[in-house]
Amino acid sequence: MDCSLLVIIGLLVGLLLLGSPVIFAIGFAGLAYFFVEPGMLSMLPVYAHKIFTGMDNFIWLSIPLFIMAGEIMGSIGMTDRLLGFSRLLVGRYRGGLAYVNVVASMLFGGVSGSALADISALGPVEIEMMKKDGYRADFSTALTISSAVQGPIIPPSIPFIIFSSLTQTSVAGLFLAGAIPGILMGISMMLVVFYVARRDNFPANPIKNLNPRMVLHIVLEATWALLMPVIIIGGITTGIFTATEAAAVAVFYALLVGFVAYRNLSLKQLWQIADRTVRTSASIFLIVAFATVISWILANERLPSELGALIEKLDIPVWALLLAINLFFLINGLWIGDSVQLLLFAPLFTPILAALGVDPIHFGVIMVMNVMIGLLTPPYGMALYLGAAVSGEPLGAIVRQTLPFLGACLVVLMLVTYIPAISLTLPHLFGFK
Repeated sequence: MDCSLLVIIGLLVGLLLLGSPVIFAIGFAGLAYFFVEPGMLSMLPVYAHKIFTGMDNFIWLSIPLFIMAGEIMGSIGMTDRLLGFSRLLVGRYRGGLAYVNVVASMLFGGVSGSALADISALGPVEIEMMKKDGYRADFSTALTISSAVQGPIIPPSIPFIIFSSLTQTSVAGLFLAGAIPGILMGISMMLVVFYVARRDNFPANPIKNLNPRMVLHIVLEATWALLMPVIIIGGITTGIFTATEAAAVAVFYALLVGFVAYRNLSLKQLWQIADRTVRTSASIFLIVAFATVISWILANERLPSELGALIEKLDIPVWALLLAINLFFLINGLWIGDSVQLLLFAPLFTPILAALGVDPIHFGVIMVMNVMIGLLTPPYGMALYLGAAVSGEPLGAIVRQTLPFLGACLVVLMLVTYIPAISLTLPHLFGFK
Protein backbone atom coordinates (compact mmCIF):
# COMPACT_ATOMS: atom_id res chain seq x y z
CA MET A 1 0.00 0.00 0.00
CA ASP A 2 1.30 3.45 -0.95
CA CYS A 3 2.54 5.63 1.93
CA SER A 4 0.37 8.54 0.79
CA LEU A 5 -2.72 6.33 1.04
CA LEU A 6 -1.75 5.38 4.59
CA VAL A 7 -1.46 9.09 5.40
CA ILE A 8 -4.94 9.78 3.98
CA ILE A 9 -6.55 6.89 5.84
CA GLY A 10 -4.77 7.88 9.05
CA LEU A 11 -5.86 11.49 8.63
CA LEU A 12 -9.47 10.49 8.02
CA VAL A 13 -9.58 8.13 11.00
CA GLY A 14 -7.75 10.61 13.24
CA LEU A 15 -10.09 13.48 12.45
CA LEU A 16 -13.18 11.33 13.03
CA LEU A 17 -11.83 10.03 16.35
CA LEU A 18 -11.11 13.61 17.44
CA GLY A 19 -14.76 14.46 16.88
CA SER A 20 -14.35 16.47 13.71
CA PRO A 21 -17.56 16.90 11.65
CA VAL A 22 -17.83 14.00 9.21
CA ILE A 23 -18.12 16.27 6.17
CA PHE A 24 -14.94 18.16 7.13
CA ALA A 25 -12.97 14.98 7.91
CA ILE A 26 -13.79 13.31 4.59
CA GLY A 27 -13.35 16.48 2.56
CA PHE A 28 -10.01 17.43 4.16
CA ALA A 29 -8.60 13.88 3.88
CA GLY A 30 -9.50 13.77 0.19
CA LEU A 31 -7.96 17.17 -0.44
CA ALA A 32 -4.76 16.22 1.40
CA TYR A 33 -4.13 13.38 -1.06
CA PHE A 34 -3.34 15.85 -3.85
CA PHE A 35 -0.62 17.42 -1.67
CA VAL A 36 1.04 14.29 -0.26
CA GLU A 37 0.97 12.10 -3.38
CA PRO A 38 3.87 12.98 -5.72
CA GLY A 39 2.73 14.46 -9.03
CA MET A 40 -0.90 14.96 -7.97
CA LEU A 41 -0.78 18.68 -7.15
CA SER A 42 -1.15 19.58 -10.81
CA MET A 43 -4.33 17.47 -10.87
CA LEU A 44 -6.01 19.44 -8.10
CA PRO A 45 -8.95 20.41 -10.40
CA VAL A 46 -9.91 16.71 -10.32
CA TYR A 47 -10.94 17.27 -6.69
CA ALA A 48 -13.63 19.76 -7.69
CA HIS A 49 -14.62 17.64 -10.68
CA LYS A 50 -15.16 14.52 -8.55
CA ILE A 51 -17.19 16.48 -6.00
CA PHE A 52 -19.72 17.55 -8.62
CA THR A 53 -19.76 14.32 -10.62
CA GLY A 54 -20.31 12.41 -7.37
CA MET A 55 -23.62 14.21 -6.91
CA ASP A 56 -24.51 14.10 -10.62
CA ASN A 57 -26.53 10.90 -10.52
CA PHE A 58 -30.21 10.66 -11.38
CA ILE A 59 -30.99 8.21 -8.58
CA TRP A 60 -29.70 10.67 -5.94
CA LEU A 61 -32.78 12.81 -6.66
CA SER A 62 -34.87 10.16 -4.95
CA ILE A 63 -33.26 10.93 -1.57
CA PRO A 64 -34.69 14.45 -1.04
CA LEU A 65 -37.98 13.31 -2.56
CA PHE A 66 -38.36 10.38 -0.15
CA ILE A 67 -37.34 12.65 2.73
CA MET A 68 -40.00 15.17 1.67
CA ALA A 69 -42.67 12.47 1.34
CA GLY A 70 -41.91 11.27 4.87
CA GLU A 71 -41.97 14.82 6.22
CA ILE A 72 -45.36 15.46 4.63
CA MET A 73 -46.86 12.24 5.97
CA GLY A 74 -45.57 13.08 9.43
CA SER A 75 -46.91 16.66 9.29
CA ILE A 76 -50.45 15.65 8.31
CA GLY A 77 -50.90 13.38 11.32
CA MET A 78 -50.11 10.08 9.67
CA THR A 79 -48.16 9.01 12.76
CA ASP A 80 -51.25 9.22 14.97
CA ARG A 81 -53.23 7.13 12.49
CA LEU A 82 -50.52 4.50 12.27
CA LEU A 83 -50.33 4.36 16.05
CA GLY A 84 -54.10 3.90 16.20
CA PHE A 85 -53.95 1.09 13.65
CA SER A 86 -51.05 -0.58 15.51
CA ARG A 87 -52.97 -0.32 18.77
CA LEU A 88 -55.94 -1.99 17.08
CA LEU A 89 -53.70 -4.90 16.05
CA VAL A 90 -51.64 -5.53 19.20
CA GLY A 91 -52.74 -3.12 21.93
CA ARG A 92 -54.90 -5.72 23.71
CA TYR A 93 -51.92 -7.90 24.65
CA ARG A 94 -49.84 -7.56 27.83
CA GLY A 95 -47.24 -4.91 27.06
CA GLY A 96 -49.62 -3.59 24.39
CA LEU A 97 -48.06 -0.17 23.91
CA ALA A 98 -44.59 -1.70 23.61
CA TYR A 99 -45.87 -3.89 20.77
CA VAL A 100 -47.60 -0.84 19.29
CA ASN A 101 -44.25 0.95 19.31
CA VAL A 102 -42.59 -1.80 17.25
CA VAL A 103 -45.45 -2.25 14.78
CA ALA A 104 -45.82 1.49 14.24
CA SER A 105 -42.11 1.76 13.42
CA MET A 106 -42.43 -1.09 10.93
CA LEU A 107 -45.33 0.68 9.22
CA PHE A 108 -43.77 4.15 9.31
CA GLY A 109 -40.55 2.72 7.88
CA GLY A 110 -42.55 1.96 4.75
CA VAL A 111 -43.34 5.67 4.50
CA SER A 112 -40.17 7.55 5.44
CA GLY A 113 -37.28 5.17 4.66
CA SER A 114 -35.26 6.79 7.46
CA ALA A 115 -34.61 5.65 11.04
CA LEU A 116 -33.96 9.15 12.36
CA ALA A 117 -37.15 10.43 10.72
CA ASP A 118 -39.00 7.62 12.49
CA ILE A 119 -37.58 8.67 15.86
CA SER A 120 -38.32 12.35 15.26
CA ALA A 121 -41.90 11.77 14.09
CA LEU A 122 -43.04 8.86 16.27
CA GLY A 123 -40.69 9.20 19.23
CA PRO A 124 -42.32 12.01 21.21
CA VAL A 125 -45.80 10.50 20.83
CA GLU A 126 -44.77 6.91 21.57
CA ILE A 127 -42.61 7.75 24.57
CA GLU A 128 -45.27 9.99 26.13
CA MET A 129 -47.97 7.34 25.59
CA MET A 130 -45.86 4.66 27.25
CA LYS A 131 -44.89 6.89 30.19
CA LYS A 132 -48.56 7.68 30.86
CA ASP A 133 -49.31 3.95 30.85
CA GLY A 134 -46.69 3.28 33.54
CA TYR A 135 -43.62 2.33 31.49
CA ARG A 136 -40.17 3.52 32.54
CA ALA A 137 -39.05 6.49 30.45
CA ASP A 138 -35.62 4.99 29.69
CA PHE A 139 -37.17 1.70 28.52
CA SER A 140 -39.71 3.54 26.38
CA THR A 141 -36.96 5.57 24.74
CA ALA A 142 -34.74 2.53 24.19
CA LEU A 143 -37.58 0.62 22.55
CA THR A 144 -38.48 3.60 20.36
CA ILE A 145 -34.99 4.06 18.95
CA SER A 146 -34.37 0.31 18.64
CA SER A 147 -37.55 -0.31 16.68
CA ALA A 148 -36.70 2.62 14.40
CA VAL A 149 -33.60 0.93 12.95
CA GLN A 150 -35.75 -1.61 11.12
CA GLY A 151 -37.42 1.23 9.18
CA PRO A 152 -34.70 1.70 6.51
CA ILE A 153 -34.48 -2.07 6.00
CA ILE A 154 -38.18 -2.35 5.19
CA PRO A 155 -38.71 -0.66 1.80
CA PRO A 156 -38.60 2.06 0.68
CA SER A 157 -35.10 2.67 2.01
CA ILE A 158 -32.69 5.56 1.54
CA PRO A 159 -29.64 3.39 2.50
CA PHE A 160 -30.60 0.84 -0.17
CA ILE A 161 -30.81 3.65 -2.73
CA ILE A 162 -27.29 4.78 -1.77
CA PHE A 163 -25.94 1.21 -1.98
CA SER A 164 -27.64 0.67 -5.36
CA SER A 165 -26.13 3.83 -6.81
CA LEU A 166 -22.63 2.99 -5.60
CA THR A 167 -22.58 -0.64 -6.74
CA GLN A 168 -24.98 -0.68 -9.72
CA THR A 169 -27.14 -3.22 -7.89
CA SER A 170 -30.87 -3.32 -8.65
CA VAL A 171 -32.68 -1.01 -6.26
CA ALA A 172 -35.92 -2.96 -6.75
CA GLY A 173 -34.09 -6.18 -5.87
CA LEU A 174 -32.65 -4.54 -2.75
CA PHE A 175 -36.06 -3.23 -1.69
CA LEU A 176 -37.57 -6.70 -1.99
CA ALA A 177 -34.58 -8.29 -0.27
CA GLY A 178 -34.95 -6.02 2.77
CA ALA A 179 -38.61 -6.83 3.47
CA ILE A 180 -38.23 -10.17 5.27
CA PRO A 181 -35.07 -9.22 7.27
CA GLY A 182 -36.77 -5.99 8.37
CA ILE A 183 -39.85 -7.87 9.53
CA LEU A 184 -37.64 -10.41 11.33
CA MET A 185 -35.95 -7.58 13.21
CA GLY A 186 -39.38 -6.34 14.30
CA ILE A 187 -40.40 -9.83 15.41
CA SER A 188 -37.15 -10.27 17.36
CA MET A 189 -37.86 -7.04 19.26
CA MET A 190 -41.40 -8.23 19.98
CA LEU A 191 -39.92 -11.38 21.52
CA VAL A 192 -37.82 -9.22 23.82
CA VAL A 193 -40.95 -7.22 24.70
CA PHE A 194 -42.84 -10.47 25.35
CA TYR A 195 -40.23 -11.54 27.91
CA VAL A 196 -39.90 -8.14 29.60
CA ALA A 197 -43.69 -7.61 29.67
CA ARG A 198 -44.21 -10.76 31.68
CA ARG A 199 -41.20 -10.16 33.90
CA ASP A 200 -42.24 -6.60 34.77
CA ASN A 201 -46.02 -7.13 34.49
CA PHE A 202 -46.62 -4.54 31.77
CA PRO A 203 -50.26 -3.54 31.25
CA ALA A 204 -52.37 -4.18 28.17
CA ASN A 205 -53.75 -1.11 26.39
CA PRO A 206 -56.73 -2.01 24.21
CA ILE A 207 -58.89 0.62 22.52
CA LYS A 208 -61.86 1.21 24.80
CA ASN A 209 -65.47 0.85 23.64
CA LEU A 210 -64.32 -0.69 20.36
CA ASN A 211 -67.09 -1.41 17.87
CA PRO A 212 -67.20 -2.38 14.17
CA ARG A 213 -67.74 1.20 13.05
CA MET A 214 -64.68 2.37 15.00
CA VAL A 215 -62.58 -0.47 13.60
CA LEU A 216 -63.58 0.49 10.05
CA HIS A 217 -62.74 4.15 10.73
CA ILE A 218 -59.27 3.30 12.13
CA VAL A 219 -58.46 0.99 9.21
CA LEU A 220 -59.62 3.50 6.58
CA GLU A 221 -57.64 6.33 8.19
CA ALA A 222 -54.46 4.24 8.19
CA THR A 223 -55.03 2.85 4.69
CA TRP A 224 -53.64 6.03 3.09
CA ALA A 225 -50.28 5.42 4.76
CA LEU A 226 -50.32 1.66 4.17
CA LEU A 227 -50.89 2.15 0.44
CA MET A 228 -47.75 4.24 -0.07
CA PRO A 229 -45.17 1.40 0.15
CA VAL A 230 -47.48 -0.79 -1.94
CA ILE A 231 -47.54 1.84 -4.70
CA ILE A 232 -43.79 2.44 -4.52
CA ILE A 233 -42.65 -1.20 -4.43
CA GLY A 234 -45.34 -2.32 -6.87
CA GLY A 235 -44.42 0.40 -9.34
CA ILE A 236 -40.69 -0.31 -9.18
CA THR A 237 -40.88 -4.11 -9.36
CA THR A 238 -43.33 -4.04 -12.28
CA GLY A 239 -41.18 -1.54 -14.16
CA ILE A 240 -43.81 1.20 -14.24
CA PHE A 241 -41.31 3.68 -12.85
CA THR A 242 -37.75 3.93 -11.59
CA ALA A 243 -36.75 4.50 -7.95
CA THR A 244 -36.40 8.23 -8.60
CA GLU A 245 -39.78 8.41 -10.31
CA ALA A 246 -41.22 6.37 -7.44
CA ALA A 247 -39.96 8.99 -4.99
CA ALA A 248 -41.66 11.73 -7.02
CA VAL A 249 -44.87 9.66 -7.02
CA ALA A 250 -44.54 9.32 -3.23
CA VAL A 251 -44.36 13.12 -2.84
CA PHE A 252 -47.38 13.60 -5.13
CA TYR A 253 -49.30 10.93 -3.21
CA ALA A 254 -48.42 12.54 0.14
CA LEU A 255 -49.57 15.94 -1.15
CA LEU A 256 -52.79 14.39 -2.41
CA VAL A 257 -53.48 12.82 0.98
CA GLY A 258 -52.67 16.06 2.81
CA PHE A 259 -54.64 18.44 0.62
CA VAL A 260 -57.53 16.23 -0.51
CA ALA A 261 -58.01 13.24 1.83
CA TYR A 262 -57.16 14.74 5.22
CA ARG A 263 -57.38 18.43 4.22
CA ASN A 264 -54.99 19.48 6.98
CA LEU A 265 -51.91 20.47 4.97
CA SER A 266 -51.34 24.20 4.52
CA LEU A 267 -48.95 26.10 2.26
CA LYS A 268 -47.15 27.37 5.37
CA GLN A 269 -46.55 23.78 6.51
CA LEU A 270 -45.38 22.88 3.02
CA TRP A 271 -42.78 25.67 3.12
CA GLN A 272 -41.49 24.43 6.48
CA ILE A 273 -41.36 20.88 5.14
CA ALA A 274 -39.39 22.05 2.11
CA ASP A 275 -36.96 23.90 4.39
CA ARG A 276 -36.33 20.79 6.54
CA THR A 277 -35.97 18.64 3.44
CA VAL A 278 -33.36 20.95 1.92
CA ARG A 279 -31.32 21.09 5.13
CA THR A 280 -31.32 17.31 5.58
CA SER A 281 -30.60 16.62 1.91
CA ALA A 282 -27.76 19.15 1.78
CA SER A 283 -25.82 17.37 4.52
CA ILE A 284 -26.30 14.01 2.78
CA PHE A 285 -25.22 15.38 -0.62
CA LEU A 286 -22.09 16.98 0.82
CA ILE A 287 -21.07 13.66 2.37
CA VAL A 288 -21.78 11.97 -0.97
CA ALA A 289 -19.64 14.54 -2.81
CA PHE A 290 -16.59 14.25 -0.57
CA ALA A 291 -16.88 10.47 -0.17
CA THR A 292 -16.78 10.20 -3.97
CA VAL A 293 -13.31 11.74 -3.86
CA ILE A 294 -12.17 9.17 -1.28
CA SER A 295 -13.61 6.33 -3.40
CA TRP A 296 -11.75 7.65 -6.45
CA ILE A 297 -8.51 7.81 -4.44
CA LEU A 298 -8.92 4.20 -3.26
CA ALA A 299 -9.57 3.09 -6.85
CA ASN A 300 -6.64 5.16 -8.13
CA GLU A 301 -4.38 3.44 -5.61
CA ARG A 302 -5.76 0.05 -6.68
CA LEU A 303 -6.81 -0.79 -3.12
CA PRO A 304 -9.86 -2.91 -4.09
CA SER A 305 -7.85 -5.13 -6.46
CA GLU A 306 -4.96 -5.44 -4.01
CA LEU A 307 -7.33 -6.31 -1.18
CA GLY A 308 -9.09 -8.86 -3.38
CA ALA A 309 -5.76 -10.43 -4.35
CA LEU A 310 -4.73 -10.62 -0.70
CA ILE A 311 -7.97 -12.36 0.29
CA GLU A 312 -7.58 -14.81 -2.59
CA LYS A 313 -3.97 -15.51 -1.59
CA LEU A 314 -4.90 -16.10 2.04
CA ASP A 315 -7.72 -18.42 0.91
CA ILE A 316 -10.10 -17.15 3.60
CA PRO A 317 -13.41 -19.10 3.68
CA VAL A 318 -16.41 -17.02 2.67
CA TRP A 319 -18.15 -17.61 6.01
CA ALA A 320 -15.13 -16.28 7.89
CA LEU A 321 -14.80 -13.30 5.57
CA LEU A 322 -18.48 -12.42 6.09
CA LEU A 323 -18.02 -12.67 9.85
CA ALA A 324 -14.94 -10.43 9.68
CA ILE A 325 -16.78 -7.88 7.53
CA ASN A 326 -19.73 -7.87 9.93
CA LEU A 327 -17.36 -7.17 12.82
CA PHE A 328 -15.62 -4.49 10.74
CA PHE A 329 -18.90 -2.68 10.06
CA LEU A 330 -20.12 -3.01 13.64
CA ILE A 331 -16.85 -1.64 15.05
CA ASN A 332 -16.92 1.22 12.54
CA GLY A 333 -20.47 1.92 13.67
CA LEU A 334 -19.02 2.99 17.02
CA TRP A 335 -17.62 6.12 15.40
CA ILE A 336 -18.79 6.42 11.76
CA GLY A 337 -22.32 7.23 10.60
CA ASP A 338 -24.45 4.96 8.43
CA SER A 339 -24.29 6.89 5.14
CA VAL A 340 -20.52 7.40 5.49
CA GLN A 341 -19.92 3.66 5.87
CA LEU A 342 -21.99 2.96 2.79
CA LEU A 343 -20.23 5.58 0.72
CA LEU A 344 -16.72 4.52 1.75
CA PHE A 345 -16.99 0.75 1.88
CA ALA A 346 -19.81 -0.43 -0.43
CA PRO A 347 -17.75 0.17 -3.62
CA LEU A 348 -14.73 -1.44 -1.92
CA PHE A 349 -16.20 -4.71 -0.66
CA THR A 350 -19.03 -5.47 -3.09
CA PRO A 351 -16.84 -6.52 -6.07
CA ILE A 352 -14.55 -8.56 -3.79
CA LEU A 353 -17.45 -10.55 -2.33
CA ALA A 354 -19.15 -10.86 -5.72
CA ALA A 355 -15.97 -12.50 -7.05
CA LEU A 356 -16.25 -15.02 -4.19
CA GLY A 357 -19.85 -15.86 -5.11
CA VAL A 358 -21.77 -13.62 -2.67
CA ASP A 359 -24.82 -12.10 -4.35
CA PRO A 360 -24.52 -8.25 -4.34
CA ILE A 361 -28.18 -8.00 -3.28
CA HIS A 362 -27.49 -10.29 -0.32
CA PHE A 363 -24.41 -8.29 0.62
CA GLY A 364 -26.37 -5.05 0.29
CA VAL A 365 -28.86 -6.26 2.91
CA ILE A 366 -26.04 -7.39 5.22
CA MET A 367 -24.28 -4.03 4.94
CA VAL A 368 -27.41 -1.93 5.45
CA MET A 369 -28.41 -4.01 8.48
CA ASN A 370 -24.94 -3.46 9.94
CA VAL A 371 -24.95 0.30 9.48
CA MET A 372 -28.48 0.54 10.88
CA ILE A 373 -27.47 -1.43 13.97
CA GLY A 374 -24.56 1.03 14.24
CA LEU A 375 -27.12 3.73 15.05
CA LEU A 376 -27.60 1.99 18.41
CA THR A 377 -23.93 1.59 19.35
CA PRO A 378 -22.22 4.26 21.49
CA PRO A 379 -20.42 6.58 21.40
CA TYR A 380 -21.41 7.67 17.90
CA GLY A 381 -24.87 6.06 17.61
CA MET A 382 -27.02 8.90 16.31
CA ALA A 383 -30.25 7.17 17.32
CA LEU A 384 -29.10 7.18 20.95
CA TYR A 385 -28.43 10.92 20.94
CA LEU A 386 -31.68 11.71 19.13
CA GLY A 387 -33.61 9.52 21.57
CA ALA A 388 -32.01 11.31 24.52
CA ALA A 389 -32.88 14.69 22.99
CA VAL A 390 -36.49 13.67 22.33
CA SER A 391 -37.09 12.11 25.75
CA GLY A 392 -34.78 14.10 28.02
CA GLU A 393 -33.47 10.85 29.54
CA PRO A 394 -29.76 10.31 30.39
CA LEU A 395 -27.81 8.67 27.59
CA GLY A 396 -26.32 6.01 29.87
CA ALA A 397 -29.74 4.80 31.04
CA ILE A 398 -30.96 4.57 27.44
CA VAL A 399 -27.89 2.58 26.38
CA ARG A 400 -28.42 0.01 29.16
CA GLN A 401 -32.06 -0.51 28.19
CA THR A 402 -31.12 -0.81 24.52
CA LEU A 403 -28.77 -3.78 25.00
CA PRO A 404 -31.42 -6.58 24.81
CA PHE A 405 -32.83 -5.12 21.59
CA LEU A 406 -29.32 -4.71 20.20
CA GLY A 407 -28.67 -8.38 20.95
CA ALA A 408 -31.87 -9.38 19.13
CA CYS A 409 -30.81 -7.36 16.08
CA LEU A 410 -27.41 -9.07 16.04
CA VAL A 411 -29.05 -12.51 16.08
CA VAL A 412 -31.16 -11.57 13.05
CA LEU A 413 -28.05 -10.16 11.34
CA MET A 414 -26.26 -13.50 11.73
CA LEU A 415 -29.29 -15.39 10.39
CA VAL A 416 -29.50 -13.14 7.34
CA THR A 417 -25.73 -13.38 6.78
CA TYR A 418 -25.56 -17.17 6.77
CA ILE A 419 -29.02 -18.02 5.35
CA PRO A 420 -29.08 -16.11 2.04
CA ALA A 421 -32.60 -17.34 1.26
CA ILE A 422 -33.99 -14.98 3.90
CA SER A 423 -33.04 -11.97 1.80
CA LEU A 424 -32.92 -13.48 -1.71
CA THR A 425 -36.22 -15.40 -1.90
CA LEU A 426 -38.38 -12.41 -2.78
CA PRO A 427 -35.95 -10.91 -5.34
CA HIS A 428 -35.62 -14.29 -7.05
CA LEU A 429 -39.40 -14.75 -7.15
CA PHE A 430 -39.66 -11.43 -9.00
CA GLY A 431 -36.81 -12.23 -11.36
CA PHE A 432 -33.98 -10.21 -9.78
CA LYS A 433 -30.93 -12.47 -9.80
